[in-house]
Amino acid sequence: MKIVKKLKLGDFELLFLRDGEFWLDGGGYFGIVPKVIWSNLVTPDELNRVKLNSNPLLVKTDEHNVLIDPGLGNKYSEKQKKIFKISYEPSIEQCLNEIGMTADDIDIVVATHLHFDHVGSCTKIENENIVPTYKNAIHYFQKNEWEDAIHPDERTKGTYFLENYVPLMDAGLVKLVEGNVDIVPGISVEITGGHTKHHQIVFARSKGKIASYWGGILSAVTHIKIPYTMGFDLYPVEIMQKRKELYKRAIEENWLVCLEHEPVNPFGFIRLTEDGKNYYFERKM
Repeated sequence: MKIVKKLKLGDFELLFLRDGEFWLDGGGYFGIVPKVIWSNLVTPDELNRVKLNSNPLLVKTDEHNVLIDPGLGNKYSEKQKKIFKISYEPSIEQCLNEIGMTADDIDIVVATHLHFDHVGSCTKIENENIVPTYKNAIHYFQKNEWEDAIHPDERTKGTYFLENYVPLMDAGLVKLVEGNVDIVPGISVEITGGHTKHHQIVFARSKGKIASYWGGILSAVTHIKIPYTMGFDLYPVEIMQKRKELYKRAIEENWLVCLEHEPVNPFGFIRLTEDGKNYYFERKM
């Protein structure tokens, strides 16, 4: 059974990869939403954890192989693997192999933010050293997100792991950007804040078609409702405000929406019910 799902976006090809799965505390993942409500959406395990996929997106343009949020990686201690119930199957390496590629074929990496579950795959252990995984790629991060990530505080040190990105800077593979910018033709980023102060989403545009990768601003279909934020969001009120703006644009411009942690089918469209009261996710199969 094939792992990688493929879609055309104008002249671009979108390849939906996987990099394992992990489980987060349900209360933390659903924030203020009571378990009696969220348990109707997803079934927790015996420790009250819910399953999340790691869904990197590879965009093949005419000139570049752009990897967005490479995923978990596999540098975790036994304690971390137990806490988060991490599974490496299928891995991003398996996905790249399935489509006839390797990590060396990636020439651009873009991260929505620098939490471990989004950029853990950026480095790997080789001969007991931590080295870049995508050694031929320039890694594009927001400058202020970088500053927050290399100076984590008491709350954020559980999600920012220096070994995932500092070796990239040491190797000369990081380009820090500021604000809404074009990365390469057809690929751009836009600041949203919310999940982290300088979180960004990533756009791919070709022939009038638009795909958007939402990172932590909307991680899965279970969080489509405006007030469904996570306990891990640093600025939940900002997320609610930003979602209203982004949902409106996504509907008007018919964005293909790609979801980082969705465990079923990670791409589709945001729609509004006929009465205009509720948003829902229309999966593209």
